[in-house]
Amino acid sequence: MSWATRNAGAGRIGIAVLILFMYGMAMAALITVAIPDSNRDAFSLLLGGLNTALGGVVGYFFNITSRRQAGGS
Repeated sequence: MSWATRNAGAGRIGIAVLILFMYGMAMAALITVAIPDSNRDAFSLLLGGLNTALGGVVGYFFNITSRRQAGGS
């Protein structure tokens, strides 16, 4: 394993942790802070993008499709 492979793996985990943290903070803000009407659409777009990114993280780390194909069924 070269240093580039090791650093890429650490980078992937770091990005995943960052996305999880940002999603959690957005959920906490949604619950605790009153969002002004002028910013509600922008916050919805932010939350939608983070939701898509979180789906990518879960898909990468819990790759269910490769497990189904490996079983032969």
